[in-house]
Amino acid sequence: MALEKDKLLQEIQSIAQLAREQQLSVSQQIQNNLNQSTTYTSDAKRLENLYNLASQLQQIAMQGVSDLKANAANYRQIIDSMEKECVEELISQDLQVIQAMQQAISALSQAQNALLQSNSISKMFDYISKCEDTLNQIERENPALNQ
Repeated sequence: MALEKDKLLQEIQSIAQLAREQQLSVSQQIQNNLNQSTTYTSDAKRLENLYNLASQLQQIAMQGVSDLKANAANYRQIIDSMEKECVEELISQDLQVIQAMQQAISALSQAQNALLQSNSISKMFDYISKCEDTLNQIERENPALNQ
């Protein structure tokens, strides 16, 4: 009976270890997705700013040339702001290209990881089945425990 108990304990520890590994892996995937979402949110804000500034310029341009001459300094400030937003967005997009290439390179590693995770879940299922078998064996050997 001590052997069965040790066997059961080992199987339970294996399940716990595999479950923890899977939990850490999923947590890392969530963190990666959150980081990517943050980048997209920043891009969206910058692009919205660019759109709003372009809309302002468009409205100003419709007012006529005399208004443009009178307020040239203000319009240059809007154009400078647009230029700054564009530079920041260009840098962000360049970084995203680099990240996408790194992700493409790591895609095979991610696929391999997914296969390993699937294998781990299968192992976990096997350990659970073994736990059940071991418990059944313990119960058969010790019918007094069933009461």
